[in-house]
Amino acid sequence: MSPADVCVDIAAERISENWGVQPVAVVNDISGRERVLAGQQSEVDGSTNRSIHERLVHELRAVSGDVRSYAIVSDVTGEEASDTYLEVLLERRDYAMRILAPYLIPDAATFDLGPMKASVGQRLLWG
Repeated sequence: MSPADVCVDIAAERISENWGVQPVAVVNDISGRERVLAGQQSEVDGSTNRSIHERLVHELRAVSGDVRSYAIVSDVTGEEASDTYLEVLLERRDYAMRILAPYLIPDAATFDLGPMKASVGQRLLWG
């Protein structure tokens, strides 16, 4: 499974349990191991999804020599307040991609993921 697929699975599980998701990174290292870095949102330090995302990128930069690829998933709001998306930022050493997927939660037992749209992403580690 790709890091992006793993991120979407993690986000879907967390959204259905908590109705929201803080940024989570799935990292593949050069030896082929996969690990998950979960950002923690703290009411004490006032962390936002943006600041958690920046902390995850900072952690990844510190070990970028050992990273083959990573994906970070976040819950984002579109132009309309009712538009909710999963945003997956995927980066490998040779390219970066941004994937947006709208989702709906019509009831507590259902998570509907809409069609994904991909675009060239910003290179954060190897740019």
